[in-house]
Amino acid sequence: MAQLVNVIAPIMTENGGKAWKQTIFYPYAHVSAFGRGVALQPVVSSPKYDSKDFTDVPYLDTAAVYNEEKEEVTIFAVNRHLEESLPLTCDVRSFEGYEIVEHIVLENDDLKAVNTSESQNVKPHTNGVSSLDNGMIEANLSKASWNVIRLKKR
Repeated sequence: MAQLVNVIAPIMTENGGKAWKQTIFYPYAHVSAFGRGVALQPVVSSPKYDSKDFTDVPYLDTAAVYNEEKEEVTIFAVNRHLEESLPLTCDVRSFEGYEIVEHIVLENDDLKAVNTSESQNVKPHTNGVSSLDNGMIEANLSKASWNVIRLKKR
């Protein structure tokens, strides 16, 4: 909610000066660009952890969208584990003829890293590790990462 009222702005500016994207900008931009269509209901099995306030918190959080008009499927996935990568397996056999066109990852080894007017320390890259074989996606989600896996019909 804070982002909606600009308490934690996704884009920062200096008076009469530079502008830069905060780390929170990228997930919002990805969901805005690729989260169009019909929300799919992922069936998720994930290792869990206990936090100070909650028990059985899944390390993996996901959402998926099918855009029939563009013939695209997008999987959004967060690995909450702070120390280990997480394997991801997705059954997309219902989307015959689709292929992975992009795997975007937002990550940084320093969880306190920030972007500034002088340096964009945290920004997405397209070097995500994922593959599609016989309708099954196999991906590796690096620790503490935001992932966008995009599929498109051939």
